[in-house]
Amino acid sequence: MKTIKWAAMAMMIFVLVSMVPGQSFAKTQFTDVTPDKEYYEQVNYIADLDIIKGYMENGISKFKPGNNLTRAQAAKMLVIASKKQNIPAPSLKFKDVKPGTEQYEYISRAVSLGYFKAGSNGSFKPNENLKRDEMGNALAVAFNLSEKISTEKPMMLTDMKSHQYAERINGLYYAGVTKGDAGKFLPNDFLTRSQFSLFLARAMNDKYALPVKLPDQTSSTYFVKVATSGETLNVRSLPSVDGNIITHLNNKDIVEVVGQTGDWLLILLDDGEGYINGKYTVEAGTETPDDNAVTPEKPTIPEEKPSEPSVTGNLLGKVTTKSLNVRQSAGTSSPVIDALKLGQKVEVLSLDGNWAKIRVNSKTGYVSKTYLKLINQKGNPLANRIIVLDPGHGAHDPGASKNKVTEKAITLKVGKLVEGKLKKAGAKVVMTRSNDTFLSLEQRTQFAKKNFAEAFVSIHVNSATATSAKGTETYFDSSLNANSAESKSLATYIQNNIVKRANMVNRGVKDNRFYVIKNNNIAAVLVELAFISNADDFKKLTSDAYLEIYAEAIYQGLVQYYSAE
Repeated sequence: MKTIKWAAMAMMIFVLVSMVPGQSFAKTQFTDVTPDKEYYEQVNYIADLDIIKGYMENGISKFKPGNNLTRAQAAKMLVIASKKQNIPAPSLKFKDVKPGTEQYEYISRAVSLGYFKAGSNGSFKPNENLKRDEMGNALAVAFNLSEKISTEKPMMLTDMKSHQYAERINGLYYAGVTKGDAGKFLPNDFLTRSQFSLFLARAMNDKYALPVKLPDQTSSTYFVKVATSGETLNVRSLPSVDGNIITHLNNKDIVEVVGQTGDWLLILLDDGEGYINGKYTVEAGTETPDDNAVTPEKPTIPEEKPSEPSVTGNLLGKVTTKSLNVRQSAGTSSPVIDALKLGQKVEVLSLDGNWAKIRVNSKTGYVSKTYLKLINQKGNPLANRIIVLDPGHGAHDPGASKNKVTEKAITLKVGKLVEGKLKKAGAKVVMTRSNDTFLSLEQRTQFAKKNFAEAFVSIHVNSATATSAKGTETYFDSSLNANSAESKSLATYIQNNIVKRANMVNRGVKDNRFYVIKNNNIAAVLVELAFISNADDFKKLTSDAYLEIYAEAIYQGLVQYYSAE
């Protein structure tokens, strides 16, 4: 009778334990993989799928998570994980793998599928420890995770930019399979069983995928122009004359630089990356990138400013480039009938997209609106001005964060507050995002151009490893943005207002090649409100009162910019 009671009690305990919320697994747990381990769920997940097995020692099941993984073990696990274990085993020959064995069955399949390569001497080295780069290549091939390196998805792991498996590892990064170690992938390190379990589970199941840190909105790439006096410039596979020549650039070609090794510049190509010698380049952006502006071969403008006839009308346009063609009609193929000079003011009769109909010297014509600062002569200086507000980050890209407070949420709140103020002043405001959505850097700049923007303000929150870093900084770009002077002016007005009104440390107005401002051709700025990583700044960023102050400061900066002639 006691035995029955104890059996019933044991069953009750088992039922109660099984009802405890949490992950449950079908198989017996490994004694050396406890719930406090980072890889606990992932190891049991792939064990339940019969992808990996443990070791029985004295009747105890162990996983041995710290043991290095061999090439043969990885081959078997990847073939099973990719559900290719039932394909016909290819008839391949290896010096060190015996046909007819289980090891041969899996290795031959893995090699035929492209997961691994046999050595040049016909050996596979099945018992050799697996390196991280070999694993990355095999995993990317097995789950089709390769990703070309591009501006939108650059290589974020610094030791893989020139590696033969760079695109494969890039794919793993953006699939949430790996985040590297302190910004490095460590390709030559050996892989442990627990590490491989993490990688494999993430590749197989989105539940285990890591959050992907996307390229910072303030990407610091830049552009150079080839300067070889007519000769072509070799693009090589390595930062050395020993690198293979993969293509050529022509004199005056402009390319984007994403890295540097000594004198060698790593540049983006249509189908990847390559290296050029920086000695044969100059920094791009010295000419006006719009064919509506007069080219450098035209006569230079006298330094002495000529007297101008008085300009009347409700809307004036102030020329922001050295020389601007006036055309007979709206279009770059229309004949040029006059040229305007930097700082010259004209009466604007009407606007149509990117073209302005103007009156100058009793003649009417058309110019690119891009190179005019539009100044209202009556009413609010912001009335009818087209201003794009760009709250940084969004959706799966939270930006900087602290205590569950995200940059994307702060920038959206401030952006909406600025939007309300600008609309009240009569401005035509366009938001790159009005909710928790994501746009790429290119989409944000193209969005501004499609909406014929006249000013662009990107709103961000800063972060730093050193918690002492604090304050506000505002950026403009002079490398490509033809309206760099106007951008700097707008940045200065906004920076001064934020520093004064929010009592912020003044980190200055800075020139930097951040993507969303260098790829605009209007007055474009990027504002870093404060450091979320600093205790004092964090209090302000989480205060509704201060968010209102930040918004008012940006608004007043725009008012002052458009009020200045």
